[in-house]
Amino acid sequence: MKMKIRTALLLVVIPSAFVATSCAPSATSDSRAADASAIQALDEQWSATAARNDLQGTVAFYADDAVLLPPNAQIATDRKSIRESWAGLLGTNTAVYWKVSKVEVAKSGELGYLYGTYSLSIQDPKGGPPVRDTGKLVEIWKKQADGKWKCIVDTYNSDLPATPAPEAKK
Repeated sequence: MKMKIRTALLLVVIPSAFVATSCAPSATSDSRAADASAIQALDEQWSATAARNDLQGTVAFYADDAVLLPPNAQIATDRKSIRESWAGLLGTNTAVYWKVSKVEVAKSGELGYLYGTYSLSIQDPKGGPPVRDTGKLVEIWKKQADGKWKCIVDTYNSDLPATPAPEAKK
């Protein structure tokens, strides 16, 4: 009789312990701080690459399915149009850089975003005064299948007031 009770208890206790431990939340590590640091470091590298007017290197920070939303232009939805957008901006007379203000990564560890500020200066090749612009930016980053972060959405716009439209001639 004692043997039957002991066996019955074991048959109830062992499966119950197994079920209880398998249903408990897993103890996965929170890598958000490390991921945010990685995104910030990548973005600093990206800014330095653009500052060197390295078109190929600049475009390499985008994922294959990225979009660029430049001001006063159509959405660049593929690598070719993103490259064309940057080609129109980078050049020997151009100085561009940006700085991150904040980076945050989702709890899932799959997406992160940042925002910051940029500065742009384009020298007049004829010796006139440079054109200067400052503004803000937002980037969304996605961790790729290989574990590397790539930008999937990029947008920026100027802090300068919009230029008024020219008056129509009468």
